[in-house]
Amino acid sequence: MYLTHAIAVRKLIHFFTGILILVLSFIVAKDILLWLIIAGSLFSFLTFRYKRFYMLHKTTYKSLGTLFYPLGVLASYLLLYTYPLYYFQTALLTLTISDTLANLIGRIKNGNGWFTVLSERKSMHGIAGFAVSTLLISYVFLPVELISNPSYLFFLLTLAVVLEVVSWRGSDNFTIPFGLSVFFWFSENYQMDYTYLSGVFLIMGIGGVLLYRLKILTQGGSIAAWLLGNYLLMALGVEWVAPVLVFFISSIIFTKIHAALKHKPKKSPPRNAWQVVANILWAVAGSVLWSITQNDTFIYLFIVYVAAVTSDTWASEVGPVFNSKSLCLSDMRMHEAGVTGGISFAGTLAALVGAAALSALSLLLFFGEIKSLILLYLTLSAFLACFADTLLGAFVEGKLLKMAFFKKRNTIESITPNDVVNLAGSFTAGIFFILFLSL
Repeated sequence: MYLTHAIAVRKLIHFFTGILILVLSFIVAKDILLWLIIAGSLFSFLTFRYKRFYMLHKTTYKSLGTLFYPLGVLASYLLLYTYPLYYFQTALLTLTISDTLANLIGRIKNGNGWFTVLSERKSMHGIAGFAVSTLLISYVFLPVELISNPSYLFFLLTLAVVLEVVSWRGSDNFTIPFGLSVFFWFSENYQMDYTYLSGVFLIMGIGGVLLYRLKILTQGGSIAAWLLGNYLLMALGVEWVAPVLVFFISSIIFTKIHAALKHKPKKSPPRNAWQVVANILWAVAGSVLWSITQNDTFIYLFIVYVAAVTSDTWASEVGPVFNSKSLCLSDMRMHEAGVTGGISFAGTLAALVGAAALSALSLLLFFGEIKSLILLYLTLSAFLACFADTLLGAFVEGKLLKMAFFKKRNTIESITPNDVVNLAGSFTAGIFFILFLSL
């Protein structure tokens, strides 16, 4: 009962805080409002751990909503500081009014449907209330030339709903205002095909749900893959998506073949968000750096990072199919194939073929031709990164397993030592490639 009262108080505080900021946005200068928002954010952060401010901050023991809230409002205002005020006001009120209504309407039990996303319960009534409220706010604050565009409005509403639904420990208090502000920023600076964006959004969403339903990815993994697909297709293009798809689909196929031929009694567990991130983080970083610099070196880095994780996955799944034993580097003895830190002839060959095939395909997609020297550099770099991953698995992964940090994390969505090893191992691919180029 006390916790329910605390939740209600927190919601009211956030609601009236948002309304106050809205009113101030009409009557004070932009720079003054900025300093007021900064002051309120500092107050929220400095008082978070004080028991006397419990009613201000605590809703559940795990919620960080009252930290995400000021951070989201501040980030939104800073991003849109030089743009028309109605953008910030729309993002602010979507958080203030729509999110509050979603919480209130979601409590209606009659005819309601519930589901869980990232351990947080969501309701169909709440989502409907959020969408209708956001639509009305958009009609009131955004210019007619924007809201008269159906595809613009549809994408805006779809984005807002997703930002509200995909929430972790109250993170929607940040993702709603900041995510909408990023969208408004892009719409002001670039010509965007909102019909295409909406299509990508929906297709990626359906794909993510299917991957979750088929137990290929966990819920967190599906969300991570959905975000990745949206980023690559919306911000970059098909040539950036194709290598990742080849890696992902080939990984699934080889995993299935491995399980079928070895008559494994159980299905392999679905990949979680950490595994998705561990496989693709460095490639995404390369794509971001290319977007900023337009330097082709970062395209090569994108390719070599995807080739490295492809090489490693092919080695892990193909090797045990053709070789029953492998040489474990940690003790230089023969063990059963598939052991951590083990190498085999079939696995080594599969790693080399995977690195070469992914690199060649990517070069054709990006440049329309295959330069033999660059292909050699990419292939060797990815292959050596696979070997580095094996070395780390042999000598480092076991030590990480003994750490208290990893012992406490035993849920399906937890990061594992293997994820850390994969991150470190694949990172070396870029180092090897730069070294080859410097020669």
